[in-house]
Amino acid sequence: MLKTEVAYNNDENMVKDIISIKGTSFPSGWEYSDAQEYYSEMLKHMNNVNIFLKNDEKRIGYLLAIPHNNAVIELRNDDPLMRKDASRYYLETVAILPEYRKKNGFSSLLKTLKQELEKRGVHNISLHARVANDFSLIIQKKLKITHVRRIVRWKYCNYEEPVDYIEAAI
Repeated sequence: MLKTEVAYNNDENMVKDIISIKGTSFPSGWEYSDAQEYYSEMLKHMNNVNIFLKNDEKRIGYLLAIPHNNAVIELRNDDPLMRKDASRYYLETVAILPEYRKKNGFSSLLKTLKQELEKRGVHNISLHARVANDFSLIIQKKLKITHVRRIVRWKYCNYEEPVDYIEAAI
């Protein structure tokens, strides 16, 4: 049975699980060189939303949402058209181990994200969604989209492919 768990603390096992899940879920070359430090910091920041998808007690998925304005600063060189919006969160990472996909895990993560953001008075998100693996289409079917913009050659993480920048109500 799949369930979600919001992480309110930071431990070494969480960081290891995130790195393992991401490494299995994304193309080679998309790893952060400082992944251990990066995800340790992401787990520490109380403004961030860290959600694990679990099968029994095994972590099989991970979602990270950060304040949109933090993403604007982080991605200013990769997407200079992003604009500040304090009423929005940015979906920085969503990863589910391949063998657990298509089992409503993503819907569970989104439901938990919505609950966490509602506690903060936030009802809007943004993200960059991959086109090649149909993630953009999946997002567009699950959320109330308010804006979509295609970036033909996204160079984030030294990997070039089309992505859609999406803004949505959650």
